[in-house]
Amino acid sequence: MKENSFIKILASIPIILIILYFIPFLGVCLLILRYFVYSSKKKTSTSIILFSIGILLLVPKILKSILGIAKIKIDSIPFFNTLITSDLYNVDLIKFSKLLITVGVIFFILSFVWKKLFNKISDKVSSGARDYITKTENRNAEILKANDMEMREKREKAKHTGYVRCPYCGGDNIVSEKTGKCKYCRRLIENPNFKG
Repeated sequence: MKENSFIKILASIPIILIILYFIPFLGVCLLILRYFVYSSKKKTSTSIILFSIGILLLVPKILKSILGIAKIKIDSIPFFNTLITSDLYNVDLIKFSKLLITVGVIFFILSFVWKKLFNKISDKVSSGARDYITKTENRNAEILKANDMEMREKREKAKHTGYVRCPYCGGDNIVSEKTGKCKYCRRLIENPNFKG
């Protein structure tokens, strides 16, 4: 149980974001782990969350461009100019934003492809299983029908079968027809039990 909790913590969005910032490869590995740990709804939302955070990190840069077009001085907005001109934002956060947008889009595409592929495979497997079950049921029905016919014939034959003592040699015979041959003297004998 503790192992499962630890894996869920490792596959959480905040941990993935921190690891993606410092060690991108390990962050992508944790993102793949998240795709196996959580349901399909969370898989899609993970890609959207990463993409959205990447866009949110670009908002100050977009806002600077809009303010530049509107000819509003950014010096009048407290801390905005400091944020926009800092190396942390211009180098690290912009790079991280591009990484998040790229990873978000790639994983969204991969989850879409994976879902389609999984649906096609499961459809093929389920249709194959249905065909196999149908063929098996049909074969079993044919076998049952053939067995039923044999059993009816045997029951019908058993109704008419009877013990007959040969009047000529006294041999004991079992005859299933109206007349039969004595197995000892080979003469014709009649079956008194035959109803036909």
